[in-house]
Amino acid sequence: MMNAMTKNSSASEDLAQVSSDVPSESGDFQYHSSEQKKSPQLSHRGLTIMLSFMCLVPVVTILVLWNYLPPVFEGQLKASVTADNLPGADFYSIDYYNRPPVEGGEITIYNNSDVDWTHLNIQVNGNYQVYDVEPIPAQGEKVFELSRFLNRTGARFSLQFNELERVRIYARRPTKDRATYYQSFETQNPIPERYVPVALLLGIFGVLLLIAAFIFVKLGATAKAA
Repeated sequence: MMNAMTKNSSASEDLAQVSSDVPSESGDFQYHSSEQKKSPQLSHRGLTIMLSFMCLVPVVTILVLWNYLPPVFEGQLKASVTADNLPGADFYSIDYYNRPPVEGGEITIYNNSDVDWTHLNIQVNGNYQVYDVEPIPAQGEKVFELSRFLNRTGARFSLQFNELERVRIYARRPTKDRATYYQSFETQNPIPERYVPVALLLGIFGVLLLIAAFIFVKLGATAKAA
């Protein structure tokens, strides 16, 4: 019996020693709290100023660059474009899934200048394009079948589903500069322009950043109060 009591007392001493080595939960909390108090704290006003500054810097930088950098100059090609073998307006008044397949359709590009054009890039409807290494001589012309034009996914231009709306030409002149020409065509269902002024886009971007900054400030104030 004495042996059992001795073992129990030794076990109690071991447990007491272990418990004394392990810090209590309150002491551990106080330790972390003291460390947090030593770390630098950002005031509510300082956080607001910092986030506002972060929101304004990109907008101001873009506006300064927009006003400071010179405009991009693109030469204009003396050209004209005609389209042949296209379906009539009645064809495109039918729902596209009820239209019969269409074969043919081509555009003719006329070089009305006195210089040759090389490195041709012709775009149709903005999404379909073709590159041509053969030059168009001065006062010359060249025919391009619309079925040659591909988009980024590899799909070919089809008059069954797409009405010819616009053509843009990029070419290099003997002076090594790149020039362009744009021509639009009358369509059954014209697509409205989707251009938005740059200033309006920047304003929307700035408002969104300010809203994000306001949310961050509110979250910081809530966390500090808790």
